[in-house]
Formats: sequence, structure tokens, C-alpha cells
Amino acid sequence: MKHATLDKLQQAAREHAVRLLYLDEAGFHASPPVQRSWSPRGLPHRVEPNPHCRRSVIGALDFGGNALIHASHSGTIKAPDVECFIDGVLATGNGLPTVIVLDNASIHHSISDATRQRWLLQHKVILFYLPAYSPELNMIEIVWRHLKY
Repeated sequence: MKHATLDKLQQAAREHAVRLLYLDEAGFHASPPVQRSWSPRGLPHRVEPNPHCRRSVIGALDFGGNALIHASHSGTIKAPDVECFIDGVLATGNGLPTVIVLDNASIHHSISDATRQRWLLQHKVILFYLPAYSPELNMIEIVWRHLKY
């Protein structure tokens, strides 16, 4: 059912009747996981981890506008960071009703009712939560996959 609803929302975004944003976070490391390596026979391969080179990124993929809006953080992204990011994205809105597609991360569900109400009244925003364990429905996951691998 949610998949059919997303299809209709995507069609509405193509027709510029609604602004459709896919929102998610991702983490990036300066030392990526080693998939293949070489070491002298009999000696194990060792890679020293660098725990200080990590970035968290929050992004919104504007489906109809074919644009990526993003912000990076040196630490973990928390619920206030998500609210602040969404406020910034909505400030650049085009006046269309906006649907923000989110996964079921706890930081997405911790957005207060007062904030949701403010977004609805000021910017005509609705939050649309995807079914659990369905990253294939969140278009921004494709962006993160291309950036990481």
C-alpha cells in the first residue's frame, strides 16, 4: 500500500503538484573497509583504524526538482539536528505542499507534535514514514550507496 502511495506521490512531484523529499542520514569514514589487500605470506594484513575521521551527513533528495540538499556533522546526528535541517530545507521551499519521506529511525519519530503542527501550518508539510526494513523505497539510499561504494 505504501509503495502505491509513493508511486502516486512521485507522479504528483513530476507534475509539480507537490514537493517530494526523501530524507535520511549516512555515516562516512576516512578509512573505508578493506575488501582486498596484499601482505607477505604468513603475515596477517593489518590496517590501523582512525576513529577520528568520521562524518555524518543528513540529506534530502528533492524528487521533482532532482536536487540534493545536505549538511555534514562531525558527530552523531540527533533529533534536534534533524529538525533544524528540515527547517532549513523548508525555508527554501517553493510554496507547494511538501511530503517528507522518512524511515523509522527513532530520531525521525521523536519530532515533537508542536513542530509537526508548525510545519503543517506554515509550510503545508506532511511526514510520510516508510514501512520498517524497506530501504529500497527511500530514493536517497541510492545516493548514499553511490557515495560509499
